[in-house]
Amino acid sequence: MTELSSTSRNRINMPLVGFGTYQLSTEEAESSMAEALRAGYRHIDSAEGYNNEKGTGNAIKKSGIAREEIFLTTKLFPGNTEWGVQEKTYESTIATLKNQLKELQVDYVDLYLIHAPLASLRLEQWRALIELKKQGLTKHIGVSNYNEEAINEILEAGLEKPEINQIEFHPLCTQPELTQFLNKHSIASTAYSSLAPLSTWRTAEGQGGEVLAEKKQDAQSIIKEVANELNVSEAKLLLRWGLQNGYSVLTRSTKPERIKENIDLFDFAIPQSQMQQLNDLNQNQAFAWAANGLNPMEAAPTLK
Repeated sequence: MTELSSTSRNRINMPLVGFGTYQLSTEEAESSMAEALRAGYRHIDSAEGYNNEKGTGNAIKKSGIAREEIFLTTKLFPGNTEWGVQEKTYESTIATLKNQLKELQVDYVDLYLIHAPLASLRLEQWRALIELKKQGLTKHIGVSNYNEEAINEILEAGLEKPEINQIEFHPLCTQPELTQFLNKHSIASTAYSSLAPLSTWRTAEGQGGEVLAEKKQDAQSIIKEVANELNVSEAKLLLRWGLQNGYSVLTRSTKPERIKENIDLFDFAIPQSQMQQLNDLNQNQAFAWAANGLNPMEAAPTLK
């Protein structure tokens, strides 16, 4: 494993630890992001579908930190006919990022992702991302929640490959075949919902953390035991586990002490025996979208 430090970045120059804004209000996004930037985070993860990018933009603008020091990711919500949300076309994909840049109050993003393969127009959307990169409105392009089949659609069309795939990744959802595929094709990987195995994950009303809770119970005692052995919090353990598996990781909190704690992942390492203990918990069980009644990686409609 490559030596990890607080200055480590992946192959697209993304800092390995990022701060996310999912399920935050616009006001919470601004205050939490301001705290995160003060704590040293320089990798920000946002999305059209979070409906809070104005707050994130306000925090960036008020921080006084030079734009080039911040790695800013956002995502296109592709649309989904089953949800009654019109699918983005090539033109509306271009227009969407331009609108997001206004909300974020920046001239470009560092990474633009298709949030999930939920639209039949996903190849058209991907062509638009390639154009947005040519225009300099995003430096890098990628996907999220794409399985091998969805990525192969892009490769078989002879189009530029994604530079990154952001997926749910934690000890209960290790997706080893997909991880191997991404490594084979030199596609970087980012983990979201790293803390999904914990009983403290998404506990606020309406956040959906209670869905499939029974599938986590056996793993929670082992995670707690390993964290105690290493004298770290369970959150830090799971985030560090993701890093040691070659992923960049995202964390999110509204509590200043947690925000500060969760970026400090480089003063310990998980020994291989305990890495294996955590790896052995894998159920290939997705939790992040379970409250919506689907697994986005298995929801791709037939291409148009």
